[in-house]
Amino acid sequence: MASWLLIDDSPEEAASFAARLSHGKELSIDPISGTDAASALKMGNFAPAGVLMDVDLSNEKGWQQTGPGMAQDIRVAQQRQTTPAFPIVRFSLRNKVLENIGRDSSSDDIFDLKIEKDGLSDDSLRSSVQNKLIGVRQIYDALEKNQSDLLQLIGLSDPLWSQWGSTTFQSDFEVGDRIYLKASPLVRMMVHPGLLIEEDILAFRLGIDPVASKGWSDLTKSLAEYAYRGVSGGCFARWWARGIEEWWQDKLGAESPLAGCNIAQRMELLSKHFGGLEPLKMPKGSMGDRPWRYCLLTKEQRQEVIPVDPSKAVRIKPRSLMPSWLDPLYAALGVALQNPNDPRVDKEDLKRLQLFTRNQ
Repeated sequence: MASWLLIDDSPEEAASFAARLSHGKELSIDPISGTDAASALKMGNFAPAGVLMDVDLSNEKGWQQTGPGMAQDIRVAQQRQTTPAFPIVRFSLRNKVLENIGRDSSSDDIFDLKIEKDGLSDDSLRSSVQNKLIGVRQIYDALEKNQSDLLQLIGLSDPLWSQWGSTTFQSDFEVGDRIYLKASPLVRMMVHPGLLIEEDILAFRLGIDPVASKGWSDLTKSLAEYAYRGVSGGCFARWWARGIEEWWQDKLGAESPLAGCNIAQRMELLSKHFGGLEPLKMPKGSMGDRPWRYCLLTKEQRQEVIPVDPSKAVRIKPRSLMPSWLDPLYAALGVALQNPNDPRVDKEDLKRLQLFTRNQ
């Protein structure tokens, strides 16, 4: 298996990150300069397992290319099939992204993933990044084996896909005529809530504090029927969002939909079936008692996932058009008030909620 390559203009820093992120035979990463990578691409012998691309390559002598620009050159070569398909991951410090890209969304679709270098000294965050890289490579491997059958890839029967899936997602997958184009919706489905949800959001929607709840593990085990079992499922612990809503009403016998219940109502029903559960406490600055989404701004700024009740939260305008099978974006009111100049914050929502809080 070929190694991943980390394209960076700071050799020592690149070597440090490559060593820190490498994980045995599953994930081997080598640093390389932009000049050497461009030369290999031009010669037609550029075939890594994947690429981690810094956005700012300006420190490299005689080099005029940017990270997004080089990533685009790679995608053009993959489209022409002069270089094999492999994932490209934006890998940079948060301040460098803001400095070089800002709010410009034009390069977003070039990258399979966007990972910040900040905080990778934290073991849990580093492990999460490693799993994402391994998982994305597994998606490319499956597609290279001519597994273009969507249901086979995601491990669902046709009836379950009809219940839990999306015809729009299927169209987005089938329209691609190259591996990297087919990989794009699959990767987005893994990393952005929508059809699938991760454990943090599962806990939000059930109104449970997973850290304080001794019975959380037993509860998640009981949801095995609704867990994602497709390609890269070992790297991404996910559940089918509509499957969980179906379980709530069909298996637990709830009279009201899960999203319409507050934390107390969710706890009341769950406690009849499971022990050792503690209710979720909404964090300061995040209003409401029907948690369903997460705060995008907190995740961007602190790599922390906190719950929001959409009816008491501020809508966030996406930088680029989002497909309908992904969840809309929100920010907790308190966090949005701290970032009033962020152009993505819906100003009408902000005014409405400020007025609401004054009248309480």
